[in-house]
Amino acid sequence: MPRQSIHELHMPNVCSHFQCVAVVEDQASQAKDKCHLNHFSSLVLAITLCSLHVKVSDLEGKIVGLLFAANWYPPCRAFTQLLVGIYEELKSSVPQFEIVYVSSDEDLDAFNSYYENMPWLAIPFSDLETKKALNRKYDVEGIPCLIMLQPSEESNKDEDTTLRDGVELIYRYGIQAYPFSKEKLEQLREAEREKRDNQTLANLLTNRHRDYVLGQAGLKQVPVASLVGKTVGLYFSAGWCVPCMKFTPKLISVYQKIKHELAEKGEEDFEIVLISSDRDQASFDSYYSTMPWLALPFGDPEIKNLARHFDVQGIPCLVIVGPNGKTITAHGRNLINLYQENAYPFTNAQVEQLEKKLEEEAKDLPRLVYHEGHHHDLNLVSDGNGGGPFICCVCDEQGSSWAYQCLQCGYEVHPKCVKNCGT
Repeated sequence: MPRQSIHELHMPNVCSHFQCVAVVEDQASQAKDKCHLNHFSSLVLAITLCSLHVKVSDLEGKIVGLLFAANWYPPCRAFTQLLVGIYEELKSSVPQFEIVYVSSDEDLDAFNSYYENMPWLAIPFSDLETKKALNRKYDVEGIPCLIMLQPSEESNKDEDTTLRDGVELIYRYGIQAYPFSKEKLEQLREAEREKRDNQTLANLLTNRHRDYVLGQAGLKQVPVASLVGKTVGLYFSAGWCVPCMKFTPKLISVYQKIKHELAEKGEEDFEIVLISSDRDQASFDSYYSTMPWLALPFGDPEIKNLARHFDVQGIPCLVIVGPNGKTITAHGRNLINLYQENAYPFTNAQVEQLEKKLEEEAKDLPRLVYHEGHHHDLNLVSDGNGGGPFICCVCDEQGSSWAYQCLQCGYEVHPKCVKNCGT
């Protein structure tokens, strides 16, 4: 059914169980004297779904998500697409759930274009007072933002039942987060802690339908059991991702060097498994064909489980799992950028050793240099005296610990990238 234009529905002196979101300030103070205001009380509010106008009182007893978003911001569009699937799945079995869109769109045409893809309710675009009140009430500092409000009977037990990190919950737990209560969140976190404590390579990479990963030779099946006892990198990546396309060749080079060094010692203790986010089989096949390591099959259900388990917020991401099946680090990409093949086996002990080596090498570095790529002198800095993690302005690789930095404009380079240095 096509959406109709949104009209305001006047509901004087309505008090529902949601607190003070669309209240005209002078009338709100009078309303408070007459009745108790819970999470979402409103004097003038209109919400519409297709051609149906919905009274705020119709939301009584429901779990309501307030979605703050805008069509012009790509992360909002990506999150909305995910949320639509979860909403439709929930609504088919849980009528006590609803979402209300609070728009930050630039104009009515943009609002209509964005909202026509949403199956839930919305504050009218023209109702600026309600939208401002909601943003103030929940101190919204960025979008997308999803505020989860619990029914009044639950709120009476605990005044602090509102969840403000709905976006993170949806990305991390999906539909499992329902009913979006703090009790449910704690149950999920406890299950995660238990899973981490009992983590093995087998329960990470296999399920009841599959006990193998793919190998390059004709996409052969490689038993996950053959990886047990090795250091394994789980490489979350996709061919459509520009940073992935830049990092993958570097990772291939480091992978081959590590494998070569281990082979000279008669060891085969390192492997990488691609965890793909490609959008179709052809894209996966094309991207994976450039890689020398293993992979989960395209579209495998464990891909989402792994991303959730390791809280992967963006790609590329390289998680390192040790020979005992426990996580060594989720920052394998950073370690590769910083130390290349020397990062192996990625343990804290190895990183500490590399950092000490950098400290020793820094003793012989000049304190002040001139770099041909910049017009100011550069000062040698470290974590303890003005330095810290940075992106090298010469090679675009991540840096840490020691760097040459322009104190006037923040230009930073690796010591190894400095040429024609002079004190």
